[in-house]
Amino acid sequence: MMRLRSLFLSFLALCMALPLCAEPLQVMTYNVWLGFNKKQTLPAGIEWIGAQNVDVLALQELKGFTQQSLEATAKQWGHEYAVIFERKGGFPQGLTSKTPIEKLAQIQPEPGSGLRGTLHCKTAGIHFFVVHFDPRNYLRRQKEVAAVAAAAKPLIEAGEQVIVLGDFNSHSIADKAFLDGQSALHEKWHAKEAEKKSHRVFNDAGELDYSVLQTLFDIGMIDPAQTPTGTFPTRINFQDTPEAEFQGLQQRLDFILVSENLREGSETLYPRDPEVDQIADHYPVLLKLK
Repeated sequence: MMRLRSLFLSFLALCMALPLCAEPLQVMTYNVWLGFNKKQTLPAGIEWIGAQNVDVLALQELKGFTQQSLEATAKQWGHEYAVIFERKGGFPQGLTSKTPIEKLAQIQPEPGSGLRGTLHCKTAGIHFFVVHFDPRNYLRRQKEVAAVAAAAKPLIEAGEQVIVLGDFNSHSIADKAFLDGQSALHEKWHAKEAEKKSHRVFNDAGELDYSVLQTLFDIGMIDPAQTPTGTFPTRINFQDTPEAEFQGLQQRLDFILVSENLREGSETLYPRDPEVDQIADHYPVLLKLK
């Protein structure tokens, strides 16, 4: 009897250690463009996001939102917890979740420099770094990503689960062949650099910069996307643009990067429901974690 009791207790301990549910954890990032176009598309955004039933949602460009209003909005899509990057004005990032969120830091590289900060939180046992890097100059983005890498690297080395996600305003070397063929984009970038010296997309060698994403790859972050897809722009500002011309403007700026211990069984999806062409100027990115 004693042996049976011991075996039973061992079995019970094993069962308690197993996950309660085999469903994948769903994580989404979404740049919602000027706070859902100054709240004009908020009702449609709430309805669509709620229908996705994701577990964790990272948001960028929460213009006009406060901690209180984000909490109230998140409840409408089924998330009881929300955290916003607290600052006056601007386009703050936020994180909402079905599970409690621990706000760990507001990473601010070179305070007073105007460089963009990053929100660091932990929920569902995972460290999340919600980024929205500078859209104008890759040299500024290099400084912003360096601050994120400095915070994430010790966590990765300690075996923690880490996700860096959001609008990187940067490109991955994995997309080089695709981007080389986007001649209309290259013309647009060159024209912008000629017009405004503060805008820098190409490096000193005249090549498109890939260093920002590479900084995170170098510390062990991984892009699990098997079929990378353009995430910007949507149709919201290109209603009458012919399809071929519209596709010629596509680029992938939004990413969900994971640490190696989250890679196995993960799946990256790019929702293209009709609604997301009218909610914001970026498409969302969805990651399913095994």
